[in-house]
Amino acid sequence: MRYKPKNVAALHLALGGLPDRMRVDADPGTGVSARTVGELRKATTWPENLAITTPLDRHPTSAVIVSKVGTKRTTLKP
Repeated sequence: MRYKPKNVAALHLALGGLPDRMRVDADPGTGVSARTVGELRKATTWPENLAITTPLDRHPTSAVIVSKVGTKRTTLKP
């Protein structure tokens, strides 16, 4: 599932019951240095331009992915 948390409280809700030891993969340029979900939960701020993708299964080899939110225009500007 992909979530676009607007603040730290929303981030905590999105991380839900994921284990603290689950790996976090952050895309380059996001500024996120957390390597585990436990470290990500300790974040004090969360930019609105970042999204997280959580795995459906809670398997130990799964990972949470942090990426920038892309804004794609589908129509031309008049």
